[in-house]
Amino acid sequence: MLNGKVALITGAASGIGREIAHVYARAGAAVAIADIDLAAAQSTADEIVAGGGRAMAVAMDVTHEEAVGAGTTAVVDTFGKLDILISNAGIQIVKPIVDLSFAEWKKMLAIHADGAFLTTRAALPFMYQDNRGGTVIYMGSVHSHEGSPLKSAYVAAKHALLGLARVLAKEGAEHNVRSHVI
Repeated sequence: MLNGKVALITGAASGIGREIAHVYARAGAAVAIADIDLAAAQSTADEIVAGGGRAMAVAMDVTHEEAVGAGTTAVVDTFGKLDILISNAGIQIVKPIVDLSFAEWKKMLAIHADGAFLTTRAALPFMYQDNRGGTVIYMGSVHSHEGSPLKSAYVAAKHALLGLARVLAKEGAEHNVRSHVI
């Protein structure tokens, strides 16, 4: 199980991230509910604590380097370590390429790809410390492997996660850090 583990889950105030947080807490992990919506993150954390789990809410916009760094440090300050990062924050914009604005393209890549990079980079010093190790999980999709009409930015971002995970697998191995795209 996950007894004694500490997990930071982005986009965890709702949807898939919220369910992952509940499952991890039931399995014994202390969970950090990181989300751009702090009130919703606190609500999810409160549910977990009321159910007997350990949880904290963290305000985190995964596209802002300082917010990611501060939030990750707050998790370690509160729980003493960081064992698992689940990069789950994401949105969906469904439009044909011809109608997708550059701002929309950049927003999709910023949340999915830049957010994964920033949270990974913030987590690694804690996982690399004394080669203690850890696990980084990127929330992929069928779109990590194939394209779909109307989802150019989403598909590009999900493909990027495969590359990031593959590089982290090679770089993190000597520090006992594993990476996965699920």
